[in-house]
Amino acid sequence: MKMKHPLPKLMLLPLIVAAFTFHACMTVSYVGGRYQPTEQVDVYYAEKDVKRAYRVIGHLSEQVSGLKGDDRAKERIIAKGREVGADGVIILGFAYSGAKETEEYQKAQAIKYVE
Repeated sequence: MKMKHPLPKLMLLPLIVAAFTFHACMTVSYVGGRYQPTEQVDVYYAEKDVKRAYRVIGHLSEQVSGLKGDDRAKERIIAKGREVGADGVIILGFAYSGAKETEEYQKAQAIKYVE
């Protein structure tokens, strides 16, 4: 006599998809001012690379996890920069924090050009 599994394998697929969707919906932490949303956000990797006068309007942080997590974190930081009205973001690199030292975060500054 064969016992049936409580959840058929096909029913596990939506649970797996939901788990990845929840994980992918992590939000960027942002502290700073908010302005009219912008269409274009310039991306820099060092403060010295910004050739225009600017001021920092906020700080961004996004947890890096999973495959290509650093690319996803960068894209979310850029999207958040557009949302808060930044003209550019300066990717500062990675930091480890949280309850576990293995939690990696990508840090950035949101900037607004000074006219």
